Amino acid sequence: MSENALKGNALIGKNRWTIILPAVFIMYTISFFDRVNIGMALPHITAEMGLSSVEAGWLGGAFAWGYVATQFTAGWLALRFGSRRIIGVSLFLFGACAMLTGLTRNFGELVAIRFLLGLAEGPIQAATAMFLAQWFMKPERGRAFGIWNLSLGAGAFLAGPISGWVLAHHNWRMMMVIEGAPAWLFCITWFYVVPKSIQAASWLSAEDRDYIQKDLAAEQSNYVKEKSDPWWTILKIPALWLMLIGYSLHSMLAYGFTLWLPTALKDYGTLSEFMVGLISGMPFLMTMVGIWYITRRSDKYNQERRLHAAIPTVLCGVALLTAAFVPLSYYWVQIALFMFVGLTMKMLVPLVYVRLTEILPTKKAVPAVAFVGACSNFIGQFGGPLVAGYLKHLGGGTDMTLAWGVLGLFSIVGGVLFALAVGREEHVWDMRQAFRVSSHMTVSARE
Repeated sequence: MSENALKGNALIGKNRWTIILPAVFIMYTISFFDRVNIGMALPHITAEMGLSSVEAGWLGGAFAWGYVATQFTAGWLALRFGSRRIIGVSLFLFGACAMLTGLTRNFGELVAIRFLLGLAEGPIQAATAMFLAQWFMKPERGRAFGIWNLSLGAGAFLAGPISGWVLAHHNWRMMMVIEGAPAWLFCITWFYVVPKSIQAASWLSAEDRDYIQKDLAAEQSNYVKEKSDPWWTILKIPALWLMLIGYSLHSMLAYGFTLWLPTALKDYGTLSEFMVGLISGMPFLMTMVGIWYITRRSDKYNQERRLHAAIPTVLCGVALLTAAFVPLSYYWVQIALFMFVGLTMKMLVPLVYVRLTEILPTKKAVPAVAFVGACSNFIGQFGGPLVAGYLKHLGGGTDMTLAWGVLGLFSIVGGVLFALAVGREEHVWDMRQAFRVSSHMTVSARE
């Protein structure tokens, strides 16, 4: 623990870790659950509506178009209306869209409601990044963002067995309605539990509130010059573009893998509905382990973010590329490789946003998070499922070899690009910070 997070032997504002972070974790788990559970329903939707692999891929793509539309404006919305309010409103809206998915009657309506679901969920990522940056000090932010991003694995993991159980007793339409309802219930909880600001947190002592706010203000005071520049000057930072392209390529693997994994498992022809759901969720349980490990390690090793994100991204691509060429008669080997893909798949996500909030002042970091998140998520959510579906079609409609192989290559290239995203005072081959424990946390080099 950094000296900035400790005063004497007492943890500063420890209730933030038991109130704010659990609320964020549950909120984002519900959000990610409602966007990925379509994967479990996909084989049933495809059969009922007679969809081709390419049309099925469009269901993931439609979400991406809506998501990017509001994510581009998420930074402005969060700064204008407050991140707490934006998150609460989004909970209500995406819960409604998730339930309406079960009422669609044809492919056109399904694409339209997936688009609206993307619109509703778009602002959440940037708003959450801003929200946590306003509650947690820099030395503890890596772990805070890591706990937030554990929800990605939790949501995807829970979507598998829960959806599999519901599908074993009901149809996919009822599944969507049942699984959309928790967002409305938690919307009420969110506004009740989460204070409007640190000063409004009655469960923090006055001394702790003042200490945290002074620390956050001192961090922002280091960016006087950057505050005087317009936000769009972030577009002049080469490292931002390398991070964006690298993250986008890896996101194609992440979203293509998430959507098509249940279908690939079902194509084995030997697994029950529940087992397909359970095994579909297991890689994302590994995702939680991966995020927990990499964020703690990143904080411990000099708050180094670049290589901690890049190396697992390359390894993730290598694992999926290898899985692509495993014969189906050895499907258990392929499943083991899928577990490793899950372990490494989301390791870079919290580190991308932590790095942006550390190298830029809040007024630039929030638009930067929104810009990078919007572009990469759009490319990943639209391109990943669609490319995988098209390549599956080229493979005869049942073979995922080509799809998994290409997505794996995308991630390898993405990891290399992320490793190249260095600041002015950094060097590509300087790896010492990532492998040497230091008791003195260093500030990431500023672009």
